[in-house]
Amino acid sequence: MDIRELTGLSASLQQAAADMSDPRQHVAWALQFFPSPNPQMGNVPIHPTARPGMSEMLHAFGFRHDPELQTKWLVPGDHPEAGYLNVPKLVDRAEYDEYMAAHADPEAAAEAWRDTAEKLLGSLDPKMVKRIRNMTPEERSAAAAIQREQLPAAFDRLAELKKQMDGDQQ
Repeated sequence: MDIRELTGLSASLQQAAADMSDPRQHVAWALQFFPSPNPQMGNVPIHPTARPGMSEMLHAFGFRHDPELQTKWLVPGDHPEAGYLNVPKLVDRAEYDEYMAAHADPEAAAEAWRDTAEKLLGSLDPKMVKRIRNMTPEERSAAAAIQREQLPAAFDRLAELKKQMDGDQQ
């Protein structure tokens, strides 16, 4: 389990990562929201824990994804701080390919995650973002060393809390 899964920042299974032979993943990647009948209200997100069961049910009904017939793709929405409530955008193939190309390079992907983290932190503590931006490289390095020591315990606690929450859903 990584930080994106623990925080909900990447609570959505991506199409490229889906195991199409697994009924719980076959269409779970597409089940991220219900389209709204009123475009001004926005689409309604589907909780990530509901998606595998819905995918399995649709698979049992005979629904199958045919990539030859696909005309829309999903890219992340504009509010990563919202976790799974960050409803993705439906785009055409050209826009999807452009997004994927921009995020294929590891350095570009790392930069995108830095931007995501900054947006998330900025929504919670704008002053902290300003302090981080004003740090010298040496100050950043020292702060990172302290955080590296603290992160394993924090991740263990998050995993423990996630297990408790998942247990409540069964």
